[in-house]
Amino acid sequence: MKKLAATCFAVLLMTFAAGAANVGTIDNAYPGDTEAQAQMLYDLGLFRGTEKGFELEQPMTRAEAAVMLTRFLGAEQTALEGAWTHPFTDVPEWAAPYIAWLYQSGLTRGVSATRYGAEESVTYGQYCTFLARASTDEENYDFLGLYGIDEEGNCDRAGFVRGDAVSLSARLLGEYYLKCEDTNGITVAQKLIDRSVFSLEQFKKAAWDVLPRAYMQDTLHGFNDMDYRLSCVIAGVPVVRCADAEIDVIYYYESSLNQLYGEKASEGQNYVCFRLDEETLEAEELLRGPEGSTAKIMGYAGETDYLLFREPEGDTVYAVRGAETEAVLSLTKEEGSDALLSCLQGDDGCVFQAGEHKFYRLDENGASALPLAAGDRLSVVLSSGLLLTENITAEHTVISGWSWDGEPAGSYTVENLYPLPKDAAQRTEEELAYWQGENAPKLLSDNGSCAWGTAGLYRAEDGKLLQITDKPVYDCEIDPADGSYVLLASPADERPGYYGAGVFTLAGTEAIRIAADGTETVLLANQPAHGLTFDRITCAEAGVVRVQYTYVMGMADYHSYEYAIENGRLRALVNTPGMGFSGYTEEECAVEQARLDALGVGVNS
Repeated sequence: MKKLAATCFAVLLMTFAAGAANVGTIDNAYPGDTEAQAQMLYDLGLFRGTEKGFELEQPMTRAEAAVMLTRFLGAEQTALEGAWTHPFTDVPEWAAPYIAWLYQSGLTRGVSATRYGAEESVTYGQYCTFLARASTDEENYDFLGLYGIDEEGNCDRAGFVRGDAVSLSARLLGEYYLKCEDTNGITVAQKLIDRSVFSLEQFKKAAWDVLPRAYMQDTLHGFNDMDYRLSCVIAGVPVVRCADAEIDVIYYYESSLNQLYGEKASEGQNYVCFRLDEETLEAEELLRGPEGSTAKIMGYAGETDYLLFREPEGDTVYAVRGAETEAVLSLTKEEGSDALLSCLQGDDGCVFQAGEHKFYRLDENGASALPLAAGDRLSVVLSSGLLLTENITAEHTVISGWSWDGEPAGSYTVENLYPLPKDAAQRTEEELAYWQGENAPKLLSDNGSCAWGTAGLYRAEDGKLLQITDKPVYDCEIDPADGSYVLLASPADERPGYYGAGVFTLAGTEAIRIAADGTETVLLANQPAHGLTFDRITCAEAGVVRVQYTYVMGMADYHSYEYAIENGRLRALVNTPGMGFSGYTEEECAVEQARLDALGVGVNS
């Protein structure tokens, strides 16, 4: 049976996924929307709609899902022409061959020994179980979920539709194929190419503007020459490779650059920076410098990309617009290092700090100096264009807002209430100042519209900086029910958290809601102290708040556990697919709930 299932796996990729114009609940945020991905599958000969089109917005019964999935697996003719049987009594004649084939292949089961549940609506879990059976030897489908999102619950509440099936199947395309102890480390997409379901060129053409692309050093599957050269990779498949094996991509965390850049740094030779054609990976020389030079990407503004070209004698900021390259700013080596560490991308360009007292903005007009306060440190650029800086001393931190042109937009002083270490009497003045500086109030994260950290929570309002709270905030989300902020927080004189893999991670002990009028409501208190710390807070649905705790054992071994906050108490939740690598089983959940209740913080306390 395993061999049969593996052989028929061909259509698995058939259902690719959602993105910009999402159809259904699931959104993979891929370049191509659901319709585009369905068209891609159609172009690959893997997917057929109905006489009315793809009908991605329509719900599916389990019988319809069986037909759709069999077609996705490229096995419709096999199902229709074979003498397949099944034990179910509620299967309509038109669906019988498909359900029988899936049943005999070990890819689907009934809701009981004699009922398939043909007219029942298929659920997220049932569809994912099918995909897991088709690509692995297990039924666990956690690997298909999106981290931190209750995707299954949201999907089933809204109603599972054909577009959702498309999204899930698309996501599977880039997952590893592990069926029948296949441990070659290839993805589902590569497996289908190896089986000649479609060719590499067909896949590239169909998926190019639909699935995410990555540029990295890779090798072709099936070759042992260890030729790891720069490649364009889609769903784990190198679809284009650079002709020059010595060129590597220059990495950047943003995906909105106008062009792709590469570099070659051969020992004893000049360093060369290239402009790369994204589709062919053909290289055009852009900048050249002596051995030891490097090019680093700073950011972008409109149609202009900004690069910092670092040469032994000094650094230069270049603006790259199409085929034109222009030097816009010269920096010392020290200033260049500061610029790389501090450069922040905004919607209209990027800003950076060069040395202790110099600030610059890079936009479509080039480089310009910003008159920010000496001693400040750039921290965040909000989507409104407001720049946030920190001025940290042992006694307090000043959080300031600045307009895009560097005009003052308000500031707040947050006192440092974190206590001195117990051995303070034995430490030097410099050591104590360092201690207080390290534990001083700071900004730690942002979501574009807001910024938060141990210095509180801030947002822009009418071009000015507004402090929502000065409490330490470790995570923040806006409740879609009423626009209120839900926060993970702690007292100002505490820095709670957990150690894992040698790293200390700050985490909150309290959950607070702050309404639009500033009214604060404690959702979860730490009095008496419960000893629990949480690193994530979410609104799984309007008005419903959950917190998450992460247990880290190693860099590749951590477990996430989720709790619902109900009337100031905690309810341990069974593992939600997509929340992390692990979670509570039914048995573990009962044990954890008993522990919470004993601490006085559980729902049964």
